[in-house]
Amino acid sequence: VSGITVAATSVVAAAVLVLAGTEPVPVARPVGAPHIVGAAVSTTQTAGPPPVTRPGRAPGAQPRIAIFGDSVAYTLGEFLLPVQSGLAVTSRGKWGCGITRRPAWFMDAPHGVIADCEQWDQRWRKDVDTDDPDVAVILLDRWELMARELNGRYQHLGDPDYDAYITGELRLAIATASVRGARVVLLTAPYLRPPERPDGSQYPEDTPERVDAWNRLLAREAAANPVHPTVLDLNRVICPGGAFAWSVGGVRVRSDGVHLTPEGVQQIIAPWLLPRLAAVAMT
Repeated sequence: VSGITVAATSVVAAAVLVLAGTEPVPVARPVGAPHIVGAAVSTTQTAGPPPVTRPGRAPGAQPRIAIFGDSVAYTLGEFLLPVQSGLAVTSRGKWGCGITRRPAWFMDAPHGVIADCEQWDQRWRKDVDTDDPDVAVILLDRWELMARELNGRYQHLGDPDYDAYITGELRLAIATASVRGARVVLLTAPYLRPPERPDGSQYPEDTPERVDAWNRLLAREAAANPVHPTVLDLNRVICPGGAFAWSVGGVRVRSDGVHLTPEGVQQIIAPWLLPRLAAVAMT
C-alpha cells in the first residue's frame, strides 16, 4: 500500500473488524482526566494536513512526528515511513530497550539490563534535539510488563513499589519527549502472543492482565501529568474485541506475536493513527 494521505480534521468512522488467526512469521531484526481516543478505523484517503504554524517553522512546513520506544515502536515507525504523506515521520524506537533500568525476570529466568538501554533518556534527548518534533509518540510494551528486581525482590505491575518506580520512569519519558515543546501521544500497548511455555501457558509478562495493568497506568499518568499527553488506544485497533489477533479485516498485523507487520501498519494502523497525529500537531 502506498500513497496514503491524511487530514488533520478527518472524521473516522467505526469499522467492523474481522479476526483471522494464522501462524507466526518471524520478524527480521534490523542492523545496528486523559484525552483517550477510541479505535475507529477508516481506509478513506483524504487531503494532507495543513502546514503547522509553530514558531520557528518555515512556511508550509510539514508536521514533524517522532516515534519513541522499543522494538514494537521501531516496527511502527519504520513501516510508517513509506506512507507518511503530509507528515515528516522519524523512527526512534530501539530494539531491546524500554524505559526500565532494573534486572528482569523474563521467560522464567533472570535477564540483565542491556547496557545500551540504561541511558535511554540521554538517547531520547539527543533524538528530540535532532528531530525537534511537533508530536512525540511513545509506544512501550513488553519490557515494562516483566517483573523487575526492586528492593530485593522481583516485582511487577500491580505491586506498589514497581508501579511507583515505572511511573517515575514514564514521567521522565514524557518530560524528555516534550522538552522542546512537542505534544506527547501515548499509545496503549497491544496484547501479545509470543512463544509460550513448554506446557502451553503464557509467560506472566505476556498475559492480557499485564497489558491491561500497563494501559491503566498510562491513563492514570496522562490524567495527572502537567504535559497533558493524549492517549490513543492502539490496543483496540489491532486487538479488536479485547483479544489478541494475528489479522484484522483480513490484513496480517502481527509478525511474531509481538511486532507489527508492514501491511498491518500501512493498511490498518496508518489510516487510523496519522490523522490523529496530524490533529494533535495542529493544537
